Amino acid sequence: MSAEPDNHESNPSYLDKGIDILHQFIGTLLMHKKAVEFIREQKPWRGIQQLGWVLWAMIIAGAILSYQFYQEIVAKIQQFHSEQLTFSASLASVFSIEKLAWVVHGSRKYLIMIVMELVVFYIIQRTLEIRTGRKPTLTTKAFIDAEFRILSSTILAWVFETFTRFMVVNLALGILGIEWLKQPAGFLIQCYFLGFAMVDNYHECFELKVSQSERRTRKVAIGVALGTGVVTQILMYVPILGAFAASVICAVAATLAMERFAPISEAEHLLLLAEQQKRKEKKPRAKHASE
Repeated sequence: MSAEPDNHESNPSYLDKGIDILHQFIGTLLMHKKAVEFIREQKPWRGIQQLGWVLWAMIIAGAILSYQFYQEIVAKIQQFHSEQLTFSASLASVFSIEKLAWVVHGSRKYLIMIVMELVVFYIIQRTLEIRTGRKPTLTTKAFIDAEFRILSSTILAWVFETFTRFMVVNLALGILGIEWLKQPAGFLIQCYFLGFAMVDNYHECFELKVSQSERRTRKVAIGVALGTGVVTQILMYVPILGAFAASVICAVAATLAMERFAPISEAEHLLLLAEQQKRKEKKPRAKHASE
């Protein structure tokens, strides 16, 4: 296992934390190039055909979701053409955040994550195996658990995203009257929580609960989640193959970035498992006390 990352230092200043997040963010963005090279050389998708018809169902569902976006783009271009706008003006409007609301707002992007979960889970497990020798858990039960897990993590991410967007974008920036910052801030908030849904798959491989994963991501991997979320959103814009490309490339990139910036050491792993055990022991006690 890798040594503890630098961002585990006690009581870092806000400036240090900000620099660390920026460092992680830029590093994670660059990590996607390494992810493409890793995929080409190591072929972590080998063996994924064992999912059988489930794999094809996911790919087809992801392609349908991407095709909906493709149809929307075509319709908008035709509309702008009929209104005789310039080509550059047409593209600028088509690819504006507002016109892509079905992807970057609400819960639809999480639907893509749910649909493609088994691909993400498989790729991250295989990447860890290739990189660290960690044996993957590829049983039917593991895949079923992963699908239930993504439902929990995406619901949590959607709720947190909605609350954070309201507090930051609608409330704070609205009160301050900083209108120009609303769209960038909203976009980054969305990227972070989408990236968390991807990073959670990495934490799942180490048996962390969703609540532990959320706290750990917020504590030591904000930049990783942001960088992963940005590229995941962008790849989702690609028609037809976008959902599958985002699942494979960003799953590998998230794994490489977490191993680089926020690896889980043996000592931390044991502490996290001990924390789970303590919570399990407290539940029966609380139940008996209430009775």
